[in-house]
Amino acid sequence: MSDEEVVYALRWNNNIAVAMFALISYEYILQFENEVKFVWTKPWSLMTYLYLVVRYFGIFLVWACCM
Repeated sequence: MSDEEVVYALRWNNNIAVAMFALISYEYILQFENEVKFVWTKPWSLMTYLYLVVRYFGIFLVWACCM
């Protein structure tokens, strides 16, 4: 691969990562009211912790890919 192809591929990858971050953030904002209603206000259990880890680990990974 030439240097131009590598730069093009890296830019494409970065653009896709930023788009995914935007879409996932939008979905999180839309669902935040339901999350507060059904998760945050209930008694905390192991499943609550697992749900939050899985939910927010995904956005952390996408954010890390954007950097």
